[in-house]
Order: sequence, then structure tokens, then C-alpha cells
Amino acid sequence: MSVDALRGFDMFWIIGGDSLVYALNRMSQTKPISFLAGQLEHAEWEGFHAYDLIYPLFVFIMGVSLFFSLSRTLERAGRAEALKRIFIRSIALYLAGIFFNGGLTNEWPNVRLSGVLNRIALTYFFGGLLFCFFKPRALAAICIGLLVGYWALMAFVPIRDI
Repeated sequence: MSVDALRGFDMFWIIGGDSLVYALNRMSQTKPISFLAGQLEHAEWEGFHAYDLIYPLFVFIMGVSLFFSLSRTLERAGRAEALKRIFIRSIALYLAGIFFNGGLTNEWPNVRLSGVLNRIALTYFFGGLLFCFFKPRALAAICIGLLVGYWALMAFVPIRDI
């Protein structure tokens, strides 16, 4: 129930809770509402706002939910059924992301393939595959390896003009 409550809180902000705060801020510019409105803007390259936690929180919740749902599927129906479920959900979510970003109205080069829903679909896909094929100790090692690799890329690969 707590995961569902956290998911609801996050979905509130995803579907437009920020619009409510912006409207309140336009009606009455009190310090608490102005502060909250400022927190619901993306920070530039340096800095951090509460708004920057919405997507990572949703991916975290998806990972927690993935554990509960796939554990049950693996126990009851086996790995093949769990993989089928992962593939179907990932494809459906990825296609929903394409359609949401104008996939039916935009011409091919202008179709956005990397929106938020698309990234959630890919995260679910790879997270589900890892969960189905690796034990917890191996998953921890993979997680550490990914974090160290990401750090190494950010620390040692030069990016022009940054």
C-alpha cells in the first residue's frame, strides 16, 4: 500500500501538480508558494530542484514494483511467462511514448524516440531481464559496475565545451 501511495504522489506531479502550484503562485505570491513554484522548475546544469526527483522517483517505484510483480510471476508461471510479460509491457509503453510525442502526426525524422515514457520502457525492459536472469548478489555487482562505469565516463571522457 505504501508503494501505491508513493506512486500516486509521484503521478500527481507527473500529470500536472506543478500547474496547480503555478496557478496558486499567480493568484497569491506568498513566500511558501513562490518557493514551491521555484522548486518545480528544472535546474540548469548546476543545481538541484525538487522537480528533478520526479522521474528518478518513478523509476525507483517501478523497480520496487517490478520485484513484487515479477517474483510472483516467476513463482507461479515461470521465466518464460515473466519474459513474455516484460516484452509486451515494454513494447506497449515504448509505443505509447512514441504516440504521446506525436508519432502519428510527425514525419519520420521528427518522431521523438527518447521521451520519458520511452526511457521508462527501456528501464523496465532491462531491469526485468536482469531480475529474471540474475540472483541478488549478481544484481548488486551489476549495479556497482554500472555506477562505477557511469562515474568513469563522466570523470574521464571529455565533452566539448563543458
